[in-house]
Formats: sequence, C-alpha cells, structure tokens
Amino acid sequence: MSANSRRLDRRASFTAQSCAAQRAAETMQSPRRRLLNDPYSRYFIRSPLLRACLIHPLVARGFIGVLKSVFGAAGHFFLVLRVRYTDDVLKKAIDDGVDQLVLLGAGFDTTTLRRVAHGPIKIFEVDAPTTQADKRAVMERLQLADSNDEIVWVPCDFEHDILRERLLASGFDPTRPSLFVWLGVTAYLTQDALDATLADLATVCAPGSLLVFDYLDTSVVAGGDNKSVRARLWTEAAARFGEPYLTGLTAADADALLASHGFQCRQHLTTLELLRHYAPAYASRSPADGRAAITTAQRT
Repeated sequence: MSANSRRLDRRASFTAQSCAAQRAAETMQSPRRRLLNDPYSRYFIRSPLLRACLIHPLVARGFIGVLKSVFGAAGHFFLVLRVRYTDDVLKKAIDDGVDQLVLLGAGFDTTTLRRVAHGPIKIFEVDAPTTQADKRAVMERLQLADSNDEIVWVPCDFEHDILRERLLASGFDPTRPSLFVWLGVTAYLTQDALDATLADLATVCAPGSLLVFDYLDTSVVAGGDNKSVRARLWTEAAARFGEPYLTGLTAADADALLASHGFQCRQHLTTLELLRHYAPAYASRSPADGRAAITTAQRT
C-alpha cells in the first residue's frame, strides 16, 4: 500500500480543501474581476487558516496574491479556469443528450450543487471514502444531499478498488454515452493506478463518451529543474501536506496513454490557452506556462 493511499485512509484530502479555498477566494472578488463564481466551495473548508483567508473580499484577494507570488499566477489561474472549461464541456454534453456524469476523485467539486447541468442527469460522485464522507456530511448539513435522488455516492480508492465494479454496482449504465470528469487526481496516482483506471473506463464507456482530465508536466512531478523555482515549491508543498505528486505526463504521453485504452484526444489546453479563451486581459500579461494542462478525449 502506498503512503499516499494510507494518508487517504486516515483523513480527507487537504489539497481538495485548498482547491476549494482558492475557488471560494476567487468567487469573493467583484463580478467584473472574478474568473469563477462558485459560492458553495467555502462550506467545505475546515482549516482555520484557510477559513481566515476568506473573512473578507480584500483578505481573499491578498490570499490569491500570496499564492501567485509564491507559486506563480499560472497555478491559481489553471485551478479556477479548469472549472469554467469543464462546465462548458458539460453543458454541451447535456445538449447532445448525455445524461450520466461521473466525477472521478470528486473531492470538494461543487458541480452537483451549482446545477451546471440544466437538464435530466444522474451524477456519480466517486472518491476516497474519507474525503467523500466529509463532503456528504457538509451537503447533508446544507440539506442538499439525501433529498437529491440524482446523486449517487460511489466510494472508491483508485489504488486498490476496481472502478468498473464500483460503478456498475451503483447503477451506472455502460450502454449510454456519458461524461467522465477527472480533475486534480492523475498527478497523485501511481502509473499502475492511472493505467488501471483508464482500462476500467474503457470497459464501461459507451462509444461517444467523453473524458475530461488534467495532468501535471513530468518536470513538475520530478521537482522542476534549476530554473523552475516555483514549480519546485509547488511540488514540495504537495509533499509537505502528505499528498505528493507521483505521476507526470507530457501532451505526447497523454495522447499515447489515451490511445492505448481506446480514447482519442480532442484537445490539450494549457493555462495560457485557457486564459486566452476566458480572460484575454490576463493572458496578455501572463507568461507561457506548461506546468499543467486539461484534456478532452472521446471513446472511440
């Protein structure tokens, strides 16, 4: 059993909580400035320090500024804009008739709460039992979990459980095209777990199903080179929180991995490309950064 898996057995993911804090801080900015509106993220933050960063919009702006200064602006931009991008993919999928959404490693993703999908859709929330228990408790406190029969909770440890079996046992229909969203997970998995998960997906994805996932570049996972001080800090911070990066990919690696499991890549988008689409004013002032990318692929 890996150290990462033992950590997930003990407590909910801290990185999921820190990502929620960044989304919440961005949401607190003025409508003309903010890049994301995610009003539910703040409810999932338990850390007193992170909660303190959200006591006022000006404090939240300072929190974002510190993160950009220490780790580079690209990290924050990517984290919030990958949500915008995934929302757009989901809306298009719903319009095309997809009625099953699988959130792999759902963490404190708030897609279910934000009602991004306006239409009949069943959502399968798949995650490690500890993180999922925390999330479900918050949603029950907000009276948003048990009353919604469109949500299916699927506890699953990607390092040890068989995803295919967990999904089928939860009522997932493999004959219908679906959308699978896998954000903020691949870098924390071993290569074996990454392969096993994609192999499982290949057996339950009907032709035409879509997969959206993000990944970190191999240089980041390796700790960055001598010129990438911020990349190294990013990697060290993840390890310090007990959730070290284990697997990195290049765009070519991702294409090959997807193809080996019957998926065809549609596009890779880096932080700069996301900025050019959603926030051109920021793109003109931001350096190119290839530390992370988000990919959409289709089951062939």
